[in-house]
Amino acid sequence: MRITMAAAAKKGFSNPAFKALGIPTIKLPSRNWIIFWSVLSMGLSGLAYDKYEQKQILKKYTGLVKPLAQEALPVDKKPRKITVFIAPPPNDYLETSLKIWRRFIKPVLYYSGLDYEVVEADRQGIIRMKVASQLRQLRLQMRGEERHPDSVKDNSKTNTSEPAQPNVEIEETPVKPIAKSDFLGVFYNRPKEIKVVDEDSLVEDPRLAGGVICIGRGAYKEYITGLHEGLLGPLQEPERVEAITDKDTASLSSDGNSIKDDPVAEQQNVDSTVTVVKEDKKKEEEEKQTSEEETPEIKIVKPYIDPSEYPNVEIPSELYQLASPDGVIRDPKTNVPILLYQPILMVAIPSLSGFSNIPRRIYRFYQKRHFAEKVCSETYDVVKQEHIRPFEAPADLSQGEFDEEVDWPKSWVKQGLVRKSEWTRELKCDSRIVEHMSMYGSKPEDRTEP
Repeated sequence: MRITMAAAAKKGFSNPAFKALGIPTIKLPSRNWIIFWSVLSMGLSGLAYDKYEQKQILKKYTGLVKPLAQEALPVDKKPRKITVFIAPPPNDYLETSLKIWRRFIKPVLYYSGLDYEVVEADRQGIIRMKVASQLRQLRLQMRGEERHPDSVKDNSKTNTSEPAQPNVEIEETPVKPIAKSDFLGVFYNRPKEIKVVDEDSLVEDPRLAGGVICIGRGAYKEYITGLHEGLLGPLQEPERVEAITDKDTASLSSDGNSIKDDPVAEQQNVDSTVTVVKEDKKKEEEEKQTSEEETPEIKIVKPYIDPSEYPNVEIPSELYQLASPDGVIRDPKTNVPILLYQPILMVAIPSLSGFSNIPRRIYRFYQKRHFAEKVCSETYDVVKQEHIRPFEAPADLSQGEFDEEVDWPKSWVKQGLVRKSEWTRELKCDSRIVEHMSMYGSKPEDRTEP
């Protein structure tokens, strides 16, 4: 009885025509194979659907901005320029942030016809240094204009030629006038050089000039800190007072006298300094050879001003516009409002790590279309200059805190607190600076925590 039941179970469906063609008997797979193929097909179909939706979302927003690029732009104007700051998530590579830029932000800006400048930072402090350095150079230019308002000298007043002697006749040989066409030739009728201006310099409202996109909570923190450092900090790097170490005090003997008072010790000290100098020269030569072969790295400089010193610092005289809410500081060369007045968009980087976060990572992996919709819509607002609002402190200082910073690795945060990392410090601001700033997007009270 058992043999007949097993044979009946293995029999399956068979068609005489298929059997004549050599096609084997059609039968259902086993229970384990059915479970395997079902799970695999569901996973692949979910991934394919998510990818398809991402493409449709990107196609939607690029199609909305394409008419802007088809509008005629005069040859003497430059399009609006967006500045993009990109920083990697903690304990991760810069490529993670660049993927968000290439997939969801760059296509919308590209098809809109806007200009953009990308600042990539693979280490902490680079964005802060670049923003602060740019503002310090601007302040130096403005100081130079205040000190020398009339840079053009009047040649009629400063005549260094010798005075003409009286009663002396000077014979002048007649000079044949030369026409411009004789030496210019075909370039005689050449049109004058066209002066190109930026569109950002022609707007009256500084909030409609340019725009700033910070990809990553770390980039946002460095950008805000760089604005305060460049506007409120000193123009020159302050002198750092270093504490005296045990090595410095070891040069003194037990009786309080210096080792230099002992002739034997002095001779030994001279011999040791000679050997040290030789070793230093060898090290310098080796470092020069290695530095020529390797690409030079940017040296990270500490902030010129501590955030706790913001309220005690007076506004520099060259930045008198900051004293009034309606004052606008523009670049002396381009007449474009500085970064302080350009609205900011902060894009959080969803980055999870750790074994316990695997379920959340799987969920986010299949829900990337919602993140794509959010980022593309915010980039569209940047292009169309919509939903611009004033900066609200201290609520806007927490931009990206609930979307990104809460997911930072706990071990990395602990090490950052010990090393006094710029990203783990509390973000502080000055009311005199943030009252001129603006943001893209919804108000802080409208945001919901995940």
